Amino acid sequence: MNTKLDKIIDRSQSPSYKCNKDFLKKVFGRSDVLPMWVADMDFEVSDPIIQALHSKVDFGIYGYEFKEKSVMTSIENWYKKYHNWDFTSDQIQFVPSVLTGLSIAINQLTNEGDHVIIQPPVYDPFSTIIKSSNRQFVKNPLVMRDGKYVIDFDDLIEKAQDPKAKMILISNPHNPVGRVWTKDELRRLGEIALKNDLIILSDDIHADIVYKNYKYTSIASLSNEIADRTITLLSPGKTFNISGISTAVVVTANEVYKKKIEAFISRYHVGMSNVLSMTAFEAGFAESRAWFEDVMKYVSGNLEFIKEYVKNNIEAIKVVEPEGTYLVWLDMRALGLDPKELQEYLVDEAQLGLNYGHWFGRQGGGFVRMNIATQRENIERALKQLEDAVNKI
Repeated sequence: MNTKLDKIIDRSQSPSYKCNKDFLKKVFGRSDVLPMWVADMDFEVSDPIIQALHSKVDFGIYGYEFKEKSVMTSIENWYKKYHNWDFTSDQIQFVPSVLTGLSIAINQLTNEGDHVIIQPPVYDPFSTIIKSSNRQFVKNPLVMRDGKYVIDFDDLIEKAQDPKAKMILISNPHNPVGRVWTKDELRRLGEIALKNDLIILSDDIHADIVYKNYKYTSIASLSNEIADRTITLLSPGKTFNISGISTAVVVTANEVYKKKIEAFISRYHVGMSNVLSMTAFEAGFAESRAWFEDVMKYVSGNLEFIKEYVKNNIEAIKVVEPEGTYLVWLDMRALGLDPKELQEYLVDEAQLGLNYGHWFGRQGGGFVRMNIATQRENIERALKQLEDAVNKI
């Protein structure tokens, strides 16, 4: 095990969205909350990434650079080896971020007024991007059955049959509920999209963060027909904790989609990644597997600790066990607080900075999202503060 993962690093004075004291006060009303929210890790990145960045910085010249073939090969090899998804460099286009790629795809492949289906509770920028593009988001809410979220396919069929529906935006693995969609679920979703002429836009940024006994499947890997209907967004940001210097790729086998996305990238010159992004990108995919496996063991240990602690000490809370992501969805509906009361209570009494469920749509009311990609010391502290707060109710 990588012992560096236990090292606490004070990020409070850095301009970190997650940890900066001034920013925490702006969001939560106080600066002393324990930050367990924004989806980045509190771990130092891999030695290969640090060394590669040092070499690039020490070189001392940061002029225009093209993307070397080795950069493309690193991501192709990673997804082929670890996810059995074989795509080629001609299907890849670089964009500054996953959200940039989602926005470009929505704007280039749908028209104003079109419907884009989403599956709340879901990552909140999905609805924001759709609204800001003058499209209408349509909800196909996930349904909880026996403590596990599933897709409501009957509702999805109804929404997909609307002539205004042109696209479905999915999260795989799903943020925030942690589902890793199975091949059968993805295949059924793909068949609905094919039958109703829907474009599938898949945000797979958490693809690598999957727990034992579960396996990520790209929907585009299921068949040529589904691949030809799909645009996938990928990034090393979550996998290697490099979101601040990372970039993203749009992957599609559909030539029409590709040309339309390429036209936007060319028109607005958003395809030029900076030299440090490309350096970290390649060093992650090509050289950082061992570090990543250590992180997954550590985060998996955090998850087991949380499940056991909550079970034994905080009976009013239920852990919606994640199959993927380093984000844990906690069911706090039994506390009897409305969503805003719950947020205020956990900020003031537990002194925790969490992502509150209603931020992800009203379907998330009564839940919170906790980032567990942090040192065990922080996990223990957060749970004790949560236990003390809950016991006061």
